[in-house]
Amino acid sequence: MRQLLTFAMLVALVLPAASAARDKGPSDGTLSVRDGRGTITISGRGGVIGSFARGSVTFSDPLDGDGTGPVVTGDSWSKSRNDTTTSWGGTKVRFRIIGGWFRIVVRGRGINLSFVGKGTVTLNGANGADDGSYSVNGGDYGALPGFLFPFPLSSTSP
Repeated sequence: MRQLLTFAMLVALVLPAASAARDKGPSDGTLSVRDGRGTITISGRGGVIGSFARGSVTFSDPLDGDGTGPVVTGDSWSKSRNDTTTSWGGTKVRFRIIGGWFRIVVRGRGINLSFVGKGTVTLNGANGADDGSYSVNGGDYGALPGFLFPFPLSSTSP
């Protein structure tokens, strides 16, 4: 009887975690940017981890409590635009937001970031000879475009 009760409690704890993991899996896409220069915008749901050598990052997190909220370190300045949008900037800045809906705009040089989730991505290099590179869904890295290049990101993105 005691073993049955222990097993039932274990199942009750595992099922919600398994259900949450299943909601995020199969349709998520990935984006990786290496040594980017320009502007990268992501509107979606998932997680972003990144850094830049010099520049700024703006987070809009419209739903309080649906994820970690933005975490930024190494910034020289910050500016709150409204209740849901804040910008940070400086040199050698690191940032992340995990879970929930958000919009992030990263402007600068030396941008490295990874996004796992689903949403819309816009890439816009600084139109230089070497604006860095990007990869979608584990594909080969290509040059960051020197023009506004929006695309939907999911597991089926090319």
